[in-house]
This record gives sequence, C-alpha cells and structure tokens, in this order.
Amino acid sequence: MKTIQKQIALGGNTALFVIPASLVHSVLGKTIFYSGEDPTIEIECAPESIRHTFKTVQTRSGFLYNHTITAFLAGLNPDSITKLSKLIFYNNVLVVIKNSEGSCFLIGNTNESLNFNFNFDSAANPSDRNGSELTITGQLTSTIQFIQMPLIPV
Repeated sequence: MKTIQKQIALGGNTALFVIPASLVHSVLGKTIFYSGEDPTIEIECAPESIRHTFKTVQTRSGFLYNHTITAFLAGLNPDSITKLSKLIFYNNVLVVIKNSEGSCFLIGNTNESLNFNFNFDSAANPSDRNGSELTITGQLTSTIQFIQMPLIPV
C-alpha cells in the first residue's frame, strides 16, 4: 500500500520571484542555472496577497495544468513600473514562490513558461488599495518543482 502522508497545512506564500524564461539556461534537480547577469526579479508583494492555484485538465494527449498566480504590489514608483513593464516585454516567465513553510517551488521550465501581466489602480479613496494587481498564467504539462534559491550562473 502507498500512502500520501498528512502534510503541514499552513496556507499563504511569503515571497514571489519572477524570472524571464529566455534568460534561464537550464533546470537540473533543485537548481536553476542562468547565463549572464542574475535575471531574478523579486517582487515585494503583500505576503497575504500572493496566491497560486492550478487546475488539472485531461486531454487526449494527457494532463495539463492551468496555473494562475495573483499578487498585489502596493504603491507606485518609477522603478517598480519600469521593472514590471520589462517583464511584460519578456512576457514568458518562470515563477518561484516561497511558501509559509519556507519551501521554494518553481512553476514553469525552459520548455514551458507563463505569461505575465499587471494592472495599476490608484484607487478612488485614500482608504482603498493603491497599487498593481499582478497576474501570471499559463497552461503547462507540469505542476510544480521544489527548488533551492538562489540561482546559479553558468
């Protein structure tokens, strides 16, 4: 008999890292290798706003996983908008999420990546949320891969 063991069930995520897929050389085991300068962009979102879901879809060719990552980046500053706009330029990204238990996992790989998008809202009232809603989506043939951080240059 095989058993799926009970797991620690802390919800939530504490960190979001986005990496342009074209700058990743390879992923071997639990390590991400890249060429050139470290391409990782850590987005300091409100931890309670980082959410990742994936839904399984069965097709004739096998299973697909529809991944959706959403997060909220508070405020507005020129550096943040420049970096977010650059990620839209790359469009195809890999994502690393650090969960509440301290584990890091990768979504995407060198063959399959996700699409990055963001929308800014200044809010109508001072008490409303002022910032950017990030959405990263993609249909992949894989779920997640536990990895170690940081990345390693080749």
